[in-house]
Amino acid sequence: MTRTADGPAAARLVRPAVAEMGGYKPGEQSNSPDVVKLNTNENPYAASPRVIEAIRAAASDLRLYPDPSALSLRKAAGSVWGVDPHGVVVGNGSDELLTVLFRAILDAGDRVAYPVSTYSLYDTLAELQGVEALGVPYGPNWEFPRAALEKCDARLFLICRPNAPSGTLPSIADVRSLLASRPDAVVVVDEAYADFAAENAIGLVGSYPNLVVLRTLSKSYSLCGLRVGFALTTADLAAQLHKVRDSYNLSAVAQAGGEAALLDQEHFAINRGKILQSRTRLVDELRERGYQVADSHTNFVLATKPGVPQKQVFEDLRDKGVLVRWFPVLPDSIRVTVGTDTEIDRFFLALG
Repeated sequence: MTRTADGPAAARLVRPAVAEMGGYKPGEQSNSPDVVKLNTNENPYAASPRVIEAIRAAASDLRLYPDPSALSLRKAAGSVWGVDPHGVVVGNGSDELLTVLFRAILDAGDRVAYPVSTYSLYDTLAELQGVEALGVPYGPNWEFPRAALEKCDARLFLICRPNAPSGTLPSIADVRSLLASRPDAVVVVDEAYADFAAENAIGLVGSYPNLVVLRTLSKSYSLCGLRVGFALTTADLAAQLHKVRDSYNLSAVAQAGGEAALLDQEHFAINRGKILQSRTRLVDELRERGYQVADSHTNFVLATKPGVPQKQVFEDLRDKGVLVRWFPVLPDSIRVTVGTDTEIDRFFLALG
């Protein structure tokens, strides 16, 4: 009997761990102009015009390979964030850099630990690498489980800060404590949303040999479609991470656009300010409608009605052309991206 490529025979051609895993499931995508997309935490405002100019210039001649070291982009990151460019590793978004870290640090059978609920890609990467994931629950009000986390026997620790999907912000004291208590392990502070918070962990970079801070230009710089991420660490650890990333992992177009975005801090600050203002409005109105909303330090909010399932709300909104996110692990919550004021109006109209 002939077997199709997507049937049982295909599963036998890959590693058992791959065949058995579900894979990461990103948020629903839609290109329809009639849909309000508040489910994937994209920036509702356009990237800097300098980015478009830089991309056009880079795209004028694509015969040659991009700079494998992305030196100019790393220097721009070093200048903006005050870190050593030799300690900067660039990637195809911070997601690729998470993969690099798992590859570089963990052997099959090792352990990785992180507070939960959090970014679900961590689970997928653990399955793919064949390592044990130790999920340490947050407190009932999203209190950071410092003591329990520090007791975990793991080689890699991940702190999503601010956390997704809660939007809450573990303290710098929590990060310092974990770094000091586990000098034998690498501590990764995933700061994909930190530009929307009042503080970040970049100031710790260089002070701890086991610290990596991840940043991305996807959210706060409006570059989800370009995929530019950074790992900030010591030059010594960066040299080890370079060994396991792809040689040309960031295109010439992405390098040029990412550098232009970083160097236009005025445009970045204007868009950030708009989002912070709209976030306050979104939180206030959700609370008026009976939702509990954790104080958000991101460009999204988690709205909860304890004991009241929100799957039907999520589906009703989708039927009305408004996409938000619902997670089975948080059945009484919806996560809503901060959009423009017009998009927020449409969301509340659909919410009813």
